[in-house]
Amino acid sequence: MGPDGLFQRAVIARRYYLEGRTRVEIAEEFGLSRFKVARILEEALESGMVEITIHDPGSIDVELSTALQKRYSLQHAYAVAAESKNTADRVEAVAKAMADLLQSILREGDVIGIDCGRTMTRIAPYVHALPQCDVVQLTGLAGGLTSNGADLTRRISEVTGGRSWPLYAPYVVADARTAASLKSTPPIEAAFANHARVTCALVSVGGWTAEASQVYTSVPEEEAAALYGAGVRAETCGLLLDADGNRVAGLDERRMGITEAGLRAIPTVVAICAGAEKIAATRAVLRSGLVSGVVTDTEVAAAVLD
Repeated sequence: MGPDGLFQRAVIARRYYLEGRTRVEIAEEFGLSRFKVARILEEALESGMVEITIHDPGSIDVELSTALQKRYSLQHAYAVAAESKNTADRVEAVAKAMADLLQSILREGDVIGIDCGRTMTRIAPYVHALPQCDVVQLTGLAGGLTSNGADLTRRISEVTGGRSWPLYAPYVVADARTAASLKSTPPIEAAFANHARVTCALVSVGGWTAEASQVYTSVPEEEAAALYGAGVRAETCGLLLDADGNRVAGLDERRMGITEAGLRAIPTVVAICAGAEKIAATRAVLRSGLVSGVVTDTEVAAAVLD
């Protein structure tokens, strides 16, 4: 190609990549067909005249995230690379990434559902601006006053400026009769009624150990052991799962939380988890089909892809 042709290629590439002009606009300016313009742009890339560099977004491992998204057919997947191998630092990095995702996908009028979980509650300090949305607590109370779903529901609703429906009841109660009685009280009944309105749910991943699940610590030790013997290895929203992601009924009649059908009906359900102790549980939750997105650390992401 002569100097004139090279010059034209450079000008067309500048119009398209730097000035944001469309191929139709460029075609009209130079008296070419839009197909000819498309070919010139391809040649600019192939010849090295134009080089495109994509910078990974901060701590997100794009390759792992993409693989995770494809493997489990997810809407959203973030594999977060923390600067430290310390579990607490990984939790903070994952929590910040979850807050960033939340701020990017929510739209005014959405209804946010909140599960209980220690990692989940760490997102609160990183949520600074959200569109106006109502917030509904999906599961009952477990853990400390500042690490339960009610506190996070309140804090997020303060940011969104929307209404909130906390669920002031234990995560797991003594029996089915107690659960039915509590569900009939007006405030709790209102929270359950609003589960059907949720468009974006944030859920935790629990492994079936005292260190990895607040649901595990909500039942007597002997019952937790019996459920382990029955195959329980993970939970999300208190819905028990075996290692392959199959549901184990277990606590269904005593859970104070959204039903399995209710959770599956929510358009966007994003799980958050961090730490090596959550690897098997994360794999089970992803296999279950209960979630459509995940935010986790790179160690967990790599393991569930292995």
